[in-house]
Amino acid sequence: MATNPLIHSPLAKILVYANVFISICAAAQVLVTYMLCGIPVNSANNAYILFVFLSTYLQYNVQRGYFIQQVNLYTESTAWITRHRKVLMFTALAALIVLLFLCNTLSYTSIAVLVGAEIVSTAYYMPPLNLRRIGFLKPFVISGIWMLSCTAVPLIENQLFHLPVLWLLLSQFCFISALSILFDVKDTTDDFLNGIATYSNTIGEKGAKILCCVLALGALASFYRFRHTPGALAAEALLIAATVITVFITDEKKHRFYFYLWVDGLLLVQALLLYVFLL
Repeated sequence: MATNPLIHSPLAKILVYANVFISICAAAQVLVTYMLCGIPVNSANNAYILFVFLSTYLQYNVQRGYFIQQVNLYTESTAWITRHRKVLMFTALAALIVLLFLCNTLSYTSIAVLVGAEIVSTAYYMPPLNLRRIGFLKPFVISGIWMLSCTAVPLIENQLFHLPVLWLLLSQFCFISALSILFDVKDTTDDFLNGIATYSNTIGEKGAKILCCVLALGALASFYRFRHTPGALAAEALLIAATVITVFITDEKKHRFYFYLWVDGLLLVQALLLYVFLL
């Protein structure tokens, strides 16, 4: 993962710095919901996959663009964003225009949920709330937004929001929370110096890893309550095994691309495993 060719690859920089890869992961999470709940992949539902991809791309690029004024201007990522600012601004504007049209395909309930998630997402990085600085809350804000956008809304749109799917929502919430806490390991020292108390710099890296494992196992237990057919359960068990292994091998010294392409990439791995086991 941390080989020089990958680190310096133009494609890897586009995927990470332009937030294309995380947008793909978000779209994959919608597909996870589709596969687990038997939602057909048709033109109407494909529109929502595109909606999540573009909204993730827009939100992450606006967020990173906002922080560019507050972080070290000499980091590689900031330098890359600065060089490609016009392209990023143009594509973000194009994404916004398409998103406005795609809103017509959604119910008012889903739009209300997504607007609420967007407000919280914006409050995550903008003053006066700046929820990002509340380190103990931050992972759960992120996972809540992802769970609502990628799992709850597809269920609402397809009239599948009933009591049993609450276990799926809880499972996804725990899984993404574990990844979010683990993701913060890369900034353990920087967050401490900036006065941001995260799990990894307060209870220690070992404590944060134990919490990640507890959440990962909670995700598996909740998934079992939702669905324990052999194929789906095997896919989820392999995912959680990969997550726990990732927790144990992760440390602050890992290259940042490891976190952006592998830790985040487990969101994509979940979709791939389910596709293979549910064929």
